[in-house]
Amino acid sequence: EREAMKRHRAADRRRVSLSMLMFAHLASAAFIASRSALLPTPATHPSAAATAGTRACVATAPRRGGEAVMAGMPLPAGSLVALATPMTSTGEVDIATLRELLRWHKAEGTDGVVILGTTGEASTLTSAEKEEVMAATREEVGGEMAILVGTGTISTEATIAATKQAKLFGADAALVVTPYYVKPSQAGLVAHFTRIADAVELPIVLYNVPGRTGVDMSVETTVALSRHPRICGLKDATGDNTRAAPMRAVCGDDFRLYSGEDAAAREYVLQGGDGVISVTANVAPAAVAAVMASGRAGDAAAALAADGPLMALHRDLFCEANPIPVKWALHKMGRMGEGIRSPLSPLGVAFQPRVAGALQQAGCIASEEGASAAAGSVGWPSRDLLLQGHLFDQGLINQALDIIEKQNGDFEILAFSVQPNDQNSEFNFRRTSSVSLRVFGVDASALEDITRRLRALVDVLESAEGSLTILPAKAAAPPA
Repeated sequence: EREAMKRHRAADRRRVSLSMLMFAHLASAAFIASRSALLPTPATHPSAAATAGTRACVATAPRRGGEAVMAGMPLPAGSLVALATPMTSTGEVDIATLRELLRWHKAEGTDGVVILGTTGEASTLTSAEKEEVMAATREEVGGEMAILVGTGTISTEATIAATKQAKLFGADAALVVTPYYVKPSQAGLVAHFTRIADAVELPIVLYNVPGRTGVDMSVETTVALSRHPRICGLKDATGDNTRAAPMRAVCGDDFRLYSGEDAAAREYVLQGGDGVISVTANVAPAAVAAVMASGRAGDAAAALAADGPLMALHRDLFCEANPIPVKWALHKMGRMGEGIRSPLSPLGVAFQPRVAGALQQAGCIASEEGASAAAGSVGWPSRDLLLQGHLFDQGLINQALDIIEKQNGDFEILAFSVQPNDQNSEFNFRRTSSVSLRVFGVDASALEDITRRLRALVDVLESAEGSLTILPAKAAAPPA
């Protein structure tokens, strides 16, 4: 019963990110028409002038050392794993184990593999190690599973060079993150991605993860870039599922929309997304593939049933910085060694039972004999809070929930409301929303600490115009 309550609370959190609860009722044809009219046509891209209306989303055959390398797998829908790079206990890349992992994913029904991304610790690998990983991946699953290679860097020229290298090693597409730390403008993002797509004949999947990069690529910018014939998809790790439906309507069915948030992926796909680039799929590949298949079929009940056992994984695989927890989980499952590269370090002892419990709940490992089930937050002290403001366009709600989880708290969503769209010609993302949360702390002191941190968040994030109110226990419903 306690585990069921925990799953329900986890499910509630995922639903919050789905501002889709309101979007289906509020999005309008006028918004789509107005946005489409304002966006550049394909011919605004120099390389697109002769190919307007054609999306070149299958790689041409590259050559390596004079020998043709087969390429051209189309970008798939469904579950793509953001693959962790296996390492030995001494930190050396373990190519033999990488091959075993790839064969396992192929057998489990994973639709595509993303290598050399954040989860793959690409920033800690040498050029030679990256080449080994790309070559082994191509040899094991090339032509059977789509291979995406993370090539994004802080520099446009360095990204072009990395993308050319990925093509040389037979990648089917490149996953290119927005430049991190430097915070380019939206115009800068358009110029950056256009130069990359013009320079390399390889399909590009944009990657928007503002929580790591410090810059959020807007919907308008994404749609503008989608007009380029070689920009073929987006990994959306904003946690804002309201973006899926308008981008699908404007970008068309041939532009791939992938969620980059495991906890929000089911609803993202139900809202029109194509699939997920998943960390959870590292440890539960068949289960994530099943969630995506049901979601793409429009079967919300089946998708929820398949996703339920994974909800603790979606949360606890991020209890420390990715990929620390997932590499520990794979080691716990016997799938890889315990190696991880500095500056990351192995999963803290305090978090290990939490991740092990999530693995057990998902059926990834057996329950240890004599071990008692985690009690979760049942019986913890709690407090009802009303959070109001621009919850979604400024990321206030996701940051608030992150604070609760990072302080080892828990929560459930009691009620949620959003003001109706107040514009006739466009969709207004910046609207006041309200959410009532029941927040749990391991003890009274922890609960006070969580509340204090949430107040600080509201004060610091001035642009969200937020407020936090402690509610009496029965005053759960926020104002409409």
